[in-house]
Amino acid sequence: MDELTRDLPRHGRTRVAVLSKKPLATYRYDRWLADYGTEAVLFAEDTPAARAFVTGTPHGYSTPPRLFPDWKRNRAIDEALSSEHARRPFDRIVALSECDVVRAAELRAHLNIPGQGPASATAFRNKSVMKALAGRAGLRVPDHRLVESISDLMDFADSHPGGVVVKPVDGSGAVDITVLHNRSEIESWMRTRALPCDDSADYLVEEWVEAPMLSVDGLMRAGSIQAVMVGTYTRTCLRSLVDLQPHGILLLDPDDPRVAAARGYLTRLLRALPAAAETMSFHCELFDHPRYGPMLCEIACRTGGGNLNSIARASLGIDLEQASCLGQAGYAVPVTRAVPDPGRCYGDIVVPRSPRLLPAGLECDLPGVVHFTARDDGRRRDQPQRAAKVSDYVADALLVGDDHAGVRRVHDSVIEWLDEHLSPEPWKEC
Repeated sequence: MDELTRDLPRHGRTRVAVLSKKPLATYRYDRWLADYGTEAVLFAEDTPAARAFVTGTPHGYSTPPRLFPDWKRNRAIDEALSSEHARRPFDRIVALSECDVVRAAELRAHLNIPGQGPASATAFRNKSVMKALAGRAGLRVPDHRLVESISDLMDFADSHPGGVVVKPVDGSGAVDITVLHNRSEIESWMRTRALPCDDSADYLVEEWVEAPMLSVDGLMRAGSIQAVMVGTYTRTCLRSLVDLQPHGILLLDPDDPRVAAARGYLTRLLRALPAAAETMSFHCELFDHPRYGPMLCEIACRTGGGNLNSIARASLGIDLEQASCLGQAGYAVPVTRAVPDPGRCYGDIVVPRSPRLLPAGLECDLPGVVHFTARDDGRRRDQPQRAAKVSDYVADALLVGDDHAGVRRVHDSVIEWLDEHLSPEPWKEC
């Protein structure tokens, strides 16, 4: 995003707290904020890679970065940030991970720091809240309800014989999502989850929607779209985890009617949700219903996973993570390319961890493959053989074609190539 950052005006010495569960070697908040004379203070997840970065990499943070274990549940992070704010006040708080959206909003409200507040954060995090707001605005959403009791789930399932989906209201990465088709499956699910009988289980149940999924990604500000790209999933995240098969997102051609329909839905959706005034990235998943058109699956105020940020850099000329960091820090983020240019179409493939293994050092030089990365595939005995969430993948690829049909052909060739190189038999411990 070099061309974007050069156009931004320099500001005074703003002090910014950064909450980061991201890999510090590639998420260089200090460099992103350095052009504006910003004093960045880092609070990050304690991992071996984070410790190696802090001790072995020159950085521009104004104080030694503070690392915390058990990131999602550790409230010492909140206390440390509040104590540092009492010593020298922060002007802004930056948080790019979905698990930190509400935490950062609550800290802003508690410390009287500008930025996205709890109402907005909750609307983009809690699936029940976002769908209720969308429905009130006249947007089509799946029939749904909160699971406050076992009878709620049973009654809802009885009225939806086509099947139901149960998911955490604040889940991500397709974790803990289950499709239930009959009463026997529901009873089995309840036994394994041990639902409390006298308290909310924080689950949402909704009707099963049989439809392809669209991915709508970009930048938003003050309830309006700044930049957007629309793609179609080759396989849903849930189906990828269930089947342990690769999935990806392939951008659609600009004149594809699904693009206009998705952008129109998103425009109305952002108006319906409490908006942050600052630039933030978003990831929206819409069912492409064959009869009704776009229907909300979910929306989040963070960058989508896999190669979506790489796709945005290539198609929009924007690093969504860097832009969201700058926006949350209070800086204006001008956009020169609001939609992808025609003539090039990008996509990706993500290969979930499974018992099938990839050869070490595998490279892919097929036409249309911009880059291919094979990661540690978990062949150590103490690691699981199945992906538990969408972000647990062993290989990924960025693809390009002249149009959607072209990038689809590249995708299909890589899938065939992967099937030839993945081991045919499950690995078993000796």
